[in-house]
Amino acid sequence: MSDLMERVSAARTYLTAKVPFLGFMALRLRPRIATPHDGVLTAGVAPDGTLVLNEEYCAGLSDPEMRGLIAHEVLHPALFFFARMGNKQIRPWNWCHDHAINLLILEFVSGRLSGNIKLPPQGLHDPDYLGMSAEEIWQTLPEKGGARCRQPGKDGTGPPIPGVGEDCRPDLSETPDGKSASQGDTAAQERLNRDWKIAVTAAAQVHEQQKGQGKLPGGLRTLIDEMLNPKHHWAKILSHWLGEHAGKPDLTYMRPSRRSEAVGEILIGRKRTSFPDVTILWDTSGSQAGTETKIFPEVGSMCEDLDLRLRVIIIDAAIHADLEDVKEAEEIAGSLAGGGGSNFIPAFDRLDEERNDSVVIAFTDGYINVPATMPESLKGVVWVLTQGGCDPTKGKWGHVLRLDGDDNGEWE
Repeated sequence: MSDLMERVSAARTYLTAKVPFLGFMALRLRPRIATPHDGVLTAGVAPDGTLVLNEEYCAGLSDPEMRGLIAHEVLHPALFFFARMGNKQIRPWNWCHDHAINLLILEFVSGRLSGNIKLPPQGLHDPDYLGMSAEEIWQTLPEKGGARCRQPGKDGTGPPIPGVGEDCRPDLSETPDGKSASQGDTAAQERLNRDWKIAVTAAAQVHEQQKGQGKLPGGLRTLIDEMLNPKHHWAKILSHWLGEHAGKPDLTYMRPSRRSEAVGEILIGRKRTSFPDVTILWDTSGSQAGTETKIFPEVGSMCEDLDLRLRVIIIDAAIHADLEDVKEAEEIAGSLAGGGGSNFIPAFDRLDEERNDSVVIAFTDGYINVPATMPESLKGVVWVLTQGGCDPTKGKWGHVLRLDGDDNGEWE
């Protein structure tokens, strides 16, 4: 074993003993030494946990800094960096995630551990971002989506530091699923995400068993709860319309689209042999940025806990994606385009043209254009409002749920 790999082993042993959550997660890493072909200046981590370390860089790190580096790298895939990235550019998103996870590490090691676990030099951890998720930090970028992120320095706008904010590397994957995921295989990415989800849950349990309940940093506990635990009981909510017939086609006669009246003739809608039980409308307008971690668990719950066929329409002012037969929430991540205006009408028009008879679950803050009335063919519509949201119909149609409320599955 090389000296570097021995130091990695020692760092993981120390983390396991002193900070069980970080140690448990670090054991999932697959470390190796970087080659010139890798182009890794400091360290790089892949979605499958492959960890590539620059030997010269690591030689300049103290043992406490090596422990901090290992903790930092594993938190990128452990906290679903790749699933949460969506359509964001990877480098500025990497910077935002760096700030968020480094501040979590500093919370873990405050006090007597602060001298034994340190962040490597030039690690991003602006205290102004304390308590913020990476999505919230993303919203503070001065040039959205393509730009610099605040770096250490008096004015917070220093030039990019080589190797900093460039350590999330899908191309470094070495496992079959990792390689497939890096080439766009959504099923492989789903399997990786599921494995990390299980590991994060187990690591949190181990940490609190050894250190006591409430010993996880508050920001981490909130993030885990938001990503893993749905707010609402969807079986109860959807049984209001679907009852025992989820997944079974409704063979009733459907009249032509009401839009035919506007042009004075019968319009032939798009034909489908059957409709999904649930159609999700996901508002990705600019005001919705940063809400992904609250919405993903809700969609995941519908996929995992209920035997439903899901259709997901991604929309801001225009439809960006129309995904059918969604079986895993992670299938949606790569399609979350948006950031523009707000208009649900194109999505409802499409459903009306189809004479779609599913239940619509619309995730939005409510500041969005909607039709004056609900399409007649739909079984029902539920407006699931993110924090600070309002009923887009002003009480005229549909039911309202809130993601920031305290009551699971209760109507407003």
